[in-house]
Amino acid sequence: ARQFRSTLEAALHADDIPTAVVENLVATARAGTEPLRRYHRLRKRVLGLETYHAYDPLVPLIDLDRKYEYSKVLDEIVEAMKPLGTEYQQNVRLAFEGRWIDVYENPGKRSGAYSAPVYGVHPYMLLNYTDTLDSVFTLAHEMGHSMHTMLSEAHQPFVYSDYTIFVAEVPSTLSEMLFFDHMLSHTTDQRERIVLLQHAIDDIVGTFYRQCLFADYELQAHRLAEKGEPITAEGLSRLYFDLFKAYHGDAMTYDDAAQITWARVPHFFGSPYYVYQYATCYASSAQLIQRITSGSVDERREGVGQFLNLLRAGGSDYPMNLLKRAGVDLSTPPPAEAVVRQLDIRVSQLEAEIEKLT
Repeated sequence: ARQFRSTLEAALHADDIPTAVVENLVATARAGTEPLRRYHRLRKRVLGLETYHAYDPLVPLIDLDRKYEYSKVLDEIVEAMKPLGTEYQQNVRLAFEGRWIDVYENPGKRSGAYSAPVYGVHPYMLLNYTDTLDSVFTLAHEMGHSMHTMLSEAHQPFVYSDYTIFVAEVPSTLSEMLFFDHMLSHTTDQRERIVLLQHAIDDIVGTFYRQCLFADYELQAHRLAEKGEPITAEGLSRLYFDLFKAYHGDAMTYDDAAQITWARVPHFFGSPYYVYQYATCYASSAQLIQRITSGSVDERREGVGQFLNLLRAGGSDYPMNLLKRAGVDLSTPPPAEAVVRQLDIRVSQLEAEIEKLT
């Protein structure tokens, strides 16, 4: 009715996002699957498996019986944010000391973790902290959301203070990346280094590659409908299975049951063309952290300034424009290529750490 050339164009129109964003994303991810396959081949070897199935990535490479008590990780998170400047660190400290956070599980409390904005006051964070490494990274993640909300509400009127999902996961993911770098550079425990690297790699696999595979599948499924071809469960299963094999190659043993994964992803049915945004946020963070932590002093300072301006901007412009002002153009391959390079580096680091341990 509105003369859109595709369902993708129609879905992206409201946020003024070009279709090249999704098309470049899936093309770059497909072309960069070798580090993903290397990781799974490494896991298969370390776990001593003859066959390696879709459920085997859930098995930890090693067990680490270590508690990360809430009160003892706060200083570490503040210190990890040092590349973002003293004022940013002070705001993180304010959140910890100002009773913004409901830390532990309680009867009737919602599961998971989230940062809730309250315009004119400050964000509130609700966690279900359990002293695990995942809990620490979740805390760092939600703190990124809270800092985004805090800076947005401090610089934008109410109507522009909310931001879209397209940029929402950028500061939270970057916060996790900074915390990972801090932890890896300070630990002397060989086993903890392996656990940290596995955590970082699994984050890339789950947030970038898996979501790119989902976005790739969703795009092709909609194109079937656009061409007037029949949509059947058998056809959708075959489409998903072919893509799953294209991404994982010879690194995986394929079970027929894996082909119906599409049927249990609610986003496909309730929020069409949504999942790609997890991957674009991760790609944006991967490119931003390169600018913030490498290069000359002036280049790092400029990168930090652009990142903080992105947070201050809230929802005052279309998300692509906000990201471009921060130095990220998601309509081009470099942001996604930054993730592929990051995974390649992390897998090489993990291989080296495992060799030292054995």
